Amino acid sequence: MSDTYNAFVRSLSKPSQPKGPSAAYTPVHVIKALLVIESSKSVGRVMLSRTLGIGEGSVRTIIKRLQQQSLISVDSIGGCALTQEGRNVLSQIKKGMIASGQMDLSGMGIAYPAFAVQVRLDVKPSILKLRDVAIRWGAEGAIVFSASGRRIVVPSITDDLSQTSPLTYYELVNRFRLEDEDHVVAAFAPDFASAETSALAVFLYLKGIQ
Repeated sequence: MSDTYNAFVRSLSKPSQPKGPSAAYTPVHVIKALLVIESSKSVGRVMLSRTLGIGEGSVRTIIKRLQQQSLISVDSIGGCALTQEGRNVLSQIKKGMIASGQMDLSGMGIAYPAFAVQVRLDVKPSILKLRDVAIRWGAEGAIVFSASGRRIVVPSITDDLSQTSPLTYYELVNRFRLEDEDHVVAAFAPDFASAETSALAVFLYLKGIQ
């Protein structure tokens, strides 16, 4: 694990409320900003503000913070791009996130937009705690699917998803290449952006980053 990654994660524990009442953000916002910048060739402050759901003042501070740590570069018109160091740090952050994407939970009677993250970490997640994290980030709830041999288990709901919700089971096995003891955390919310942010927050919680 790189010294830069360790320094960056430690920096996230520092107060993230800059001076002024409107500039508030969290470690989840900082890391989601890196993910957004990674997925774009160049992204500006206005787009980041919309995507992260926070004010431009907060985004300006995040950009300055990431630039000071040499994780991003900023061009003359304000577009942000990851540096090589930024890509290295982000790859460490994403380690254990095997795949992610939008998910349809209608097979389980859930009509809300949902976003799922496949997790491969040596952890035994507390289902109630993960739901609490997701709800704190705007989700209506979260479901954890666990691969166990050839079965998919949903703790406290079913020991064999293929029997109780075959549509959801087939979506999982077709969308994700599951290995034994993998988990898929699906957060659902009134809007897709909140579902995505909630699922990311749960993943970061599992990695000890909040």
